[in-house]
Amino acid sequence: MYLQGSIQRFNLACILQFLAQADCVGVLEVRDFEEYGFIYLVNGRVQAISLPVTDEKLGSRLIKAGLLTEEQLAQALIEDTQMTKEQKKAKPLGQRLIERGFTNEAQIREIMAKQTMDQVFELAHWQNGVFIYDEPERMPQFQVAIQGNVEQLLLEAYRRIDEGEESKKGKSAVEDEVCFACPVEDDCTRQIKAKYRKNDVCLWRDMGAVIDDRYDKLRDARQLYKSKEIADGATLDAEL
Repeated sequence: MYLQGSIQRFNLACILQFLAQADCVGVLEVRDFEEYGFIYLVNGRVQAISLPVTDEKLGSRLIKAGLLTEEQLAQALIEDTQMTKEQKKAKPLGQRLIERGFTNEAQIREIMAKQTMDQVFELAHWQNGVFIYDEPERMPQFQVAIQGNVEQLLLEAYRRIDEGEESKKGKSAVEDEVCFACPVEDDCTRQIKAKYRKNDVCLWRDMGAVIDDRYDKLRDARQLYKSKEIADGATLDAEL
């Protein structure tokens, strides 16, 4: 882990700009009380973004754009049931659709670019949570990479915000983020809070409430991009 902090204190736009200027190669994990996600960076450019809770899947976006039929998607998803997790990792959905002749790389890239813009727009609304930046030994291998420019993506996101477009996730600021959904709140006292609670961490529990593994509404999603396989490098989830 190279960087970690509170999104209330350091907004995601600033963090992304910093990582882009440093030409970073790594994964920026973001988590709050409702959502988690990953931003994959290579040489300071966005390769892909995963927001599993609020984002639409690639197949749904292709159908809406008229680039794929529901029957074609259903056929590809039926194939999913016969594949192992390792096979899905090695050949993501987009790649399988291309091989079947249902779509092509240019169309996949176009939809992914639009998807990434929507994802950055959603991330620009985040007011709570934590970010964790790491540089794993094995970065995911992308069949189709978008090479998104961070500055351009952020400018587009804030243009949409200025025009009044609303986020799917919505804005939900939590005033007392550290104590929100604390699993040991019943044992806490005013004296403990006065002595141990800081801006974005509770020293009494030795961790912030947002990244407490005992908070069952949050998923410790860091393992999603860390591969334990020796032979193969990590790959992005086939459903992205």
